[in-house]
Amino acid sequence: MFYDFAILIPAGQKENEPVEVDLELTKGIIHRVEVEFYPGPRRYVFIRILHGLHQVWPTNPEGTFCTDAYTIGFDEYYELKAAPYKLRVIGYSPEADYPHVVTVRIGIIESKVALMLLEAIKGMTKLLHFIGIKDV
Repeated sequence: MFYDFAILIPAGQKENEPVEVDLELTKGIIHRVEVEFYPGPRRYVFIRILHGLHQVWPTNPEGTFCTDAYTIGFDEYYELKAAPYKLRVIGYSPEADYPHVVTVRIGIIESKVALMLLEAIKGMTKLLHFIGIKDV
């Protein structure tokens, strides 16, 4: 499953009064995160992603995603184990003259799918060991 959220950050949005948007997701493992900044914000738009009160991306608590005409994308392994299955995006743009849209995409696989893949990998590893390939 892949979720896609377009988030509008108004011009001049103060850091102490940020836009806050809840991303409604499902139980599972987040395997991919993308934050797309379209051309225009000139590094004047800042984004953080939280789970509850804990900032998960960027990892450092004082960090933000901030760029121009670029998609920040990375593979991840982050479990959403208990309801509510949601993340919160915090955004602000104190020096921006125009509103900007930032798109956040979240890829999730169900936990049972991940377990099936893990079992398949274990089986392949055993097979490779059986036929004489030891370093896997």
